[in-house]
Amino acid sequence: MATTDKRAFLKEYTRALRDGHAALFVGAGVSRAAGYVDWKSLLQEIAEDLELDIDRESDLIALAQFHVNRRGGRDRLNQLLIDEFLEHVELTDSHRLIATLPIDTIWTTNYDDLLEVAFTDAGKRADVKRRKEDFATTLRRAAATIYKMHGDKNSPSEAVITKEDYETYNTTRELFTIALKGDLAKKTFLFVGFSFADPNILYILGRVKQLLEANSRQHFCLLKAPTTAEDGEYYCKRFEHWLQDLHRYKIQPILIDSYDEVPKMLAELNRRTHLRDVFISGSAHDYAPLGKDRFSDLCRRLGAELIRHKFNIISGYGLGVGDMVIVGAMQSLARNDDERLQLWPFPQEVPVGTDRATLWRRYRERMISNAGVCIVLAGSKMVGGAVVPADGVRQEVEIARAQDKAIIPVGATGHVARELWEQCRAKPTEWFADIDVSSKLAVIGDEAAGNDAIVQAIIDMLKQLDR
Repeated sequence: MATTDKRAFLKEYTRALRDGHAALFVGAGVSRAAGYVDWKSLLQEIAEDLELDIDRESDLIALAQFHVNRRGGRDRLNQLLIDEFLEHVELTDSHRLIATLPIDTIWTTNYDDLLEVAFTDAGKRADVKRRKEDFATTLRRAAATIYKMHGDKNSPSEAVITKEDYETYNTTRELFTIALKGDLAKKTFLFVGFSFADPNILYILGRVKQLLEANSRQHFCLLKAPTTAEDGEYYCKRFEHWLQDLHRYKIQPILIDSYDEVPKMLAELNRRTHLRDVFISGSAHDYAPLGKDRFSDLCRRLGAELIRHKFNIISGYGLGVGDMVIVGAMQSLARNDDERLQLWPFPQEVPVGTDRATLWRRYRERMISNAGVCIVLAGSKMVGGAVVPADGVRQEVEIARAQDKAIIPVGATGHVARELWEQCRAKPTEWFADIDVSSKLAVIGDEAAGNDAIVQAIIDMLKQLDR
């Protein structure tokens, strides 16, 4: 079976993401996990009206055309789309993860608006192309362009759903065809949410084959492997031939055992692509054991060296920490660059209907989702005149661990960072798996080590994690 190893795929597609050459092609399977019906369920009543068995139909697009032929119009199809996709569903992990990937081009055959909602929820703007008229305008400062090549739930009469819609596509939606041809030549696509039984897949692949240039890039597709028990022996044999045929379209299949692996693969891509994006967690109401001058110098040096070594900084502007890291970073930056230095000052106005704790936790989750590594410095605050561990820093570490981010606690700075460093030193494999950082870990926990040595040890650890 001609497939690509998962590790090889993750390495190659991560490189495309980092280089800005990656694109996504999102199919119905991603939205189905949110609760929307599949094509068979959508067209069940249509098949019954035609006195056909939906389970015996392999070409559901032709089925939709049969319905239009009989009725002389598509009013009922339009109503089915309205009824189904106006239902409220919750975002899936896959949608949220897609919105956190450093990706600027997304194509989808889905009619729902879950991708748009995910980008809004992540605090990003998406330039959505639903109709040919949308190509005439460009949304400024958009993080990504979403091409809804088969239309949108809000314009069901223009949705691509019947055989005739597909046959006349290059005429009615020519601008989408032109844009897709350009992206197939320039970018490495990952097809996700498609299955061997998806009625869209043959039409999509046909269009891809038509648009491919001789020197087109290699693309990838996540596919669930069938089993004899679930799908039958014949289906499994035919699937092997179909996989081989995918290579004609320059698509390398990556087999997964379950659709539950899709968000896991997206999460791993997220982790890998963000390993050069460093979140600084910390606060310092008390500068012991280093003292204020030395602690501030350490933060400045760290900010400067992170930028100099091509790492990016994300900061929530923690008291006594964020400002010094930012000063150091700005010394190494040739100009203001919100890609290299992202500042997330915490909102002070609390919207009606929520509370500060909930608002700030969600804010932290969004902020940390853009990072791959969390560096912890100090972590102290003042309560009732006494210095205590900063619960906000602890929460950030909790969120970072839940999101599978690497954590580097600089134990020499004391407080929460010291607590975490002690835990890390006791069980390093729980924090860094099979990466041996023991010598660097000893340095960042040593108060007697100089600031240069501590910063260099942090940089060395980051480089090890990024291999």
